[in-house]
Amino acid sequence: MEKESKGVTDNVLQTSDFFNPRDKGQVKYEMLRAHLYEGRFVTRVCREFGYSRESFYKALESFREEGLSGLALKRTGKKKPDKVTPEIIGYVIYQKAKFDLSGAAIARKIVNKFDLKLHKRTVERILRHYGLLEP
Repeated sequence: MEKESKGVTDNVLQTSDFFNPRDKGQVKYEMLRAHLYEGRFVTRVCREFGYSRESFYKALESFREEGLSGLALKRTGKKKPDKVTPEIIGYVIYQKAKFDLSGAAIARKIVNKFDLKLHKRTVERILRHYGLLEP
């Protein structure tokens, strides 16, 4: 479970067995609901639910664009390797399709051919992305 949201003082999240103040997605939803449907001021709901105004508006934008899934935690970090070019992706796919090499073996071949060191997990992510490796 996620770390508990610090500063959640809203009564419904503190007194109900159904609501969980440690579920950040639920807390964000209730914060938005309190503002949009109960008419509470943004500064008040931010204080009661333990979020900044900036976080409130980001949650609101995510909710409007993606619905409930927009309030769920998303993985942070890089979305794709920054050293990988289309040429290297093609090479990785070719090596897997033609020779059925492991990620580590393909990574070693990339060092020899491109003078570029990629971690075997990076190679495996490429293969997963293109459906050549089980998730």
